[in-house]
Amino acid sequence: MSTPESDPGTRLTLPRRTTPTWEVELLLSGATVFALVQLATWLPGWASHVSPRLSDFWRQVADVSLVYLMCGVVVLTVAFVLHLLLRAYWVALVGMDSVFPGGLKTEKMRDGPVIRDWTMARWKPMPVQIEQADNQATIVFGLGIGLARMMVTITVLGSLLMLGVLVVAAITGTAEHAGRWVSGTLLLLLVPWLLVMGVDRRFGDRLPRGHWLRRGMEAVLAVYSWAGVGRESSTLVTLYTTSVGDRRGNWIVGGLIAAATLASITAVAVLKDDLGWGQYGRFPLLEANQANSVRHVHYANQHEPAQSPRLPYIPDLQAQGGYLPLVVPFVPQLHQQMLDACPEPMDLPPGFAGRQQRSQATLACIAEGFAVTLDGQPLAQAPELYSDATRDLRGLVYMIPLAGQSRGRHELVVALQPQPESKPGNDDSPPIWRIPYWY
Repeated sequence: MSTPESDPGTRLTLPRRTTPTWEVELLLSGATVFALVQLATWLPGWASHVSPRLSDFWRQVADVSLVYLMCGVVVLTVAFVLHLLLRAYWVALVGMDSVFPGGLKTEKMRDGPVIRDWTMARWKPMPVQIEQADNQATIVFGLGIGLARMMVTITVLGSLLMLGVLVVAAITGTAEHAGRWVSGTLLLLLVPWLLVMGVDRRFGDRLPRGHWLRRGMEAVLAVYSWAGVGRESSTLVTLYTTSVGDRRGNWIVGGLIAAATLASITAVAVLKDDLGWGQYGRFPLLEANQANSVRHVHYANQHEPAQSPRLPYIPDLQAQGGYLPLVVPFVPQLHQQMLDACPEPMDLPPGFAGRQQRSQATLACIAEGFAVTLDGQPLAQAPELYSDATRDLRGLVYMIPLAGQSRGRHELVVALQPQPESKPGNDDSPPIWRIPYWY
């Protein structure tokens, strides 16, 4: 800020009502906003890496955790970016006020009387605008921190709730209805809170201290407070809503959480599909069992470096060398039922020999779960156990000899055999993957 030459001893300072934490706010926002942006892009990639290694049970818990955790990261990122912009505007106002003190110079306006009067009637003094910009930046910073803290609490509670409900559903044999169980449990958890709110508003002023109903309501509030969802547990958010008005504040906070949740779900979807939606219009979809289609997921040289493959694949579109390796990854989420159906070998010798026999029996059982054909004929080669340490991948590998194959197009077909437990008439038919290659 400049200092008038007529009084070199005078030093312009910030307004007295400036928020005392403005320097710390700028430091925190500036130091963490880039890390938060990186985290927002890293989380979906991490989830896509972990998901193939999870069973369907744990995948549901991970999906819930990812959405809420991503929501908290989005809230914090947007809050810090917006805070930096508001602080930049505040700094600009303070700087301009120091360079051009005295506020609006009406005598230098060349507009007509109508525009001049309109501007003067709505012009706010510079100290007022500076204070408003200062307060807005601090509110955004504090509310963003408060909402992010709420989302962390919701992430932990939501994951634990999902885990508990799935455990109960698995024990009772109703895992296929786990989604309904979760929705019903959430509704049941809301009922005590809604009852306390309704009774408090209608009869709260008539309940003296020590009354049994009041004690019961306080016990319910204590449980919610212990779980971290009470109003006193969210200091920053509660302070904001009670300052601007409960109704208005709750609508704003609820809207922000809903927008952040939608943004987190959208961000996960967009980061998984970087081209977005709708670019190809009526272009045919490349489905798993579709003829005359070359899907990149079936070729190792076209895989994403950080992603573990979930579907069968070969090295390249063009077969080279003496053998063509066909890798069929074992994905617990998709194939655990097949492994569970394998009978346990009996009367195994102790030590290495027993482990070897068990391994061979399991390999043969898993191999029976896949039907592999080459140009319409069953593949003669038996699979070997396969592992890829670079991606922590396990599965089967078929080493297919290329000698004797004619030049041109060939097609491998890998079909997952139907399980004995499959219900007749089920629409979920076993998947079939076509992998063309040229030799």
